[in-house]
Amino acid sequence: MLKLQSRPRIGFSVLVAILSVSRAASTQAEEGQGFSGGSGTRLQLHPRGLNGIVGMAVIEAHRRLENAECREVFSDFEDASGHTLQETLDSLGQTGQSYLGWIWFRDGGFQGLCARSDVLAITAPGSRVVSYCGERFTRAILRQGPRSLAMTILHEELHSLGLGEDPPTSLEITRRVETRCGS
Repeated sequence: MLKLQSRPRIGFSVLVAILSVSRAASTQAEEGQGFSGGSGTRLQLHPRGLNGIVGMAVIEAHRRLENAECREVFSDFEDASGHTLQETLDSLGQTGQSYLGWIWFRDGGFQGLCARSDVLAITAPGSRVVSYCGERFTRAILRQGPRSLAMTILHEELHSLGLGEDPPTSLEITRRVETRCGS
């Protein structure tokens, strides 16, 4: 679960660029098209429940995983059985980038943990379904920008691979993701 942190607002020109990329991502997802990263890994997004803003955040997360330093985040954490998340990826024959295509993103609206105003997205450890918290998630891009939402996607990917929470705390996970993948 990723909790919302306050960030400075972004400018209008950035918003226009975000919305145009968002529209393109939404259209490609609806048409069942994938996105290729610079490494040649193709990302197939599942269009059901996926809006353009979420698609754009997933694409940005995919792009950030091209960086070897960012990929180290999978070796930084272990699941409940003591295996690193990188070992989990290896056992699935996946990379951090390709695993993003295995995740189903759905709109969780404002139900369950999404009812909390400080939560942007949630998933259970080991689940391939990530619920983003409705309009709160899509409005967050206006306050925080696409980089922050990519960090949210990567945070939830770690949970999807089996990472529990408390410990480590949500904030500790987010800080590690930002350290490894934020630049």
